[in-house]
Amino acid sequence: MTKRRSVFRSAGAALVAAVIVAVALTVLDVALAFRVYTGSAMTGGHADSASRNVGALFSTIHTVDEETEHASSAASTGRPVQAPYAIRVRALAEDIDADARPLGLEAQSSALSAALTDWLARPDTGLHPLLAAADVLAAALDAHKAKDREDAVTAQKALLALQMACVTALLLILGGLAFAVWRRIVMPLADLESHLGRTASGTAPDTRIAHRPTPWLGGVLGQAERTLLILKRSQHQADKDREALRTDAAASDGLRRILNAQHSPGSGVAVHGSIHTAEGVIAGDFLGTLALPDGTTVLLQGDVAGHGTDAGLLAVQIKSAVLAVLRLDPDPRTAAAAAWTVIEPEDERFTTLVVAVLDPGTGRLAWLNAGHEIALLRRADGTVEELGPTGPVIGPFIADPDGMWEVRYCPLDPGDLVVLATDGLTEARNSAGAMLGREAVTDAVARDGTDPREVVDLLYRVAEDHGTDWDRDDTTVLAAMTEECGGHATNAQDGSAS
Repeated sequence: MTKRRSVFRSAGAALVAAVIVAVALTVLDVALAFRVYTGSAMTGGHADSASRNVGALFSTIHTVDEETEHASSAASTGRPVQAPYAIRVRALAEDIDADARPLGLEAQSSALSAALTDWLARPDTGLHPLLAAADVLAAALDAHKAKDREDAVTAQKALLALQMACVTALLLILGGLAFAVWRRIVMPLADLESHLGRTASGTAPDTRIAHRPTPWLGGVLGQAERTLLILKRSQHQADKDREALRTDAAASDGLRRILNAQHSPGSGVAVHGSIHTAEGVIAGDFLGTLALPDGTTVLLQGDVAGHGTDAGLLAVQIKSAVLAVLRLDPDPRTAAAAAWTVIEPEDERFTTLVVAVLDPGTGRLAWLNAGHEIALLRRADGTVEELGPTGPVIGPFIADPDGMWEVRYCPLDPGDLVVLATDGLTEARNSAGAMLGREAVTDAVARDGTDPREVVDLLYRVAEDHGTDWDRDDTTVLAAMTEECGGHATNAQDGSAS
């Protein structure tokens, strides 16, 4: 293994070194090209500018000389050059000096400036000294431009040679890399593919097969064989998990049925309710109806903190305990105490609970509200009353349930509607984060609804129109309406009658 790693490091180091050399040659190539370009442009620009200015100086001097000859007289003898021409000539001389100095022609430029100064002061002395100095500078500029052209040709040849070297080096690197990939990766991978095929089909002669040793992939086949073994074990475990999932699915469906189960109500009451889960098929909300022997109908609804499987399991326990107690004692306070006993002291969860007992025969409604969000009574004339809280939510923070909740009463007339809903409805948020709110729910309940199913569907439709994100929280709605005495009790969920 140590030798294999050493070979791998050597091959990798050689490849990295080759790449570094290629990159260095490329950088040098670019730097040289940039230097040739900038140097040629700089010196060539000064030389061309100086040559143009020398030509302009010649032209101006000859113009002044011709005018001097035409105006030749004793009066003009010994006078300096006129001011406009003198200014023009001095400006050209300064430009020539500025271009000549970067080229190393300070002496020629200074000689021209001195001759020009003498001529400007005494133009009658003649042009010969000035023209001689200008000719010397022009010849020096021509020689400098010729040298620049020669240097540019030499640099271009060197640049071409360097580029050829870069291309050659890159081709060698690519060829060596292709050969190394073929010999050290492609061929071993072909052997690996063949071996994996034989192993997967069960025709491999032995778990340790003879293969070409390579520095880069020498341990891949062994790792692949171990991976195949792990995959076979994983497949076996996956089969077991699928079987467990089928069992869990049946259990989850059973829990969902318990949370949604509604017994047929008593005579003179129609009921409908449904649960919309935020996660999976199990909600933390529960609802139920129960017909008691005395002819009353019990509605119950609760909301366990959270959602998902854990909240659903606790909701199933609470609902089962509450229904069991109500069958023995219809007092809603005993139902709340039973729910309290289910929650473990160390459990941080809590639940709301509302228990409403409808008695169409006596025309009375009794209710207990342990912190539940929505509990409303819509009268037959359309007015809506709130069945407000009669005690705190149920949780481990309550030390003694005795006297913690009270039961309140109000008249119940034919056509009155009781609506219970969890906070998933009022706290339903749209994409902007705005909640639906209690007022919108109350307004929807106040609308005409001929039966509980219409009211439940209406509330879900209002939430849908609001743009509710149904994955935020469980949402449960339960509605019950009293009918004329002697009418048939109806469970609007399953359509059964009693």
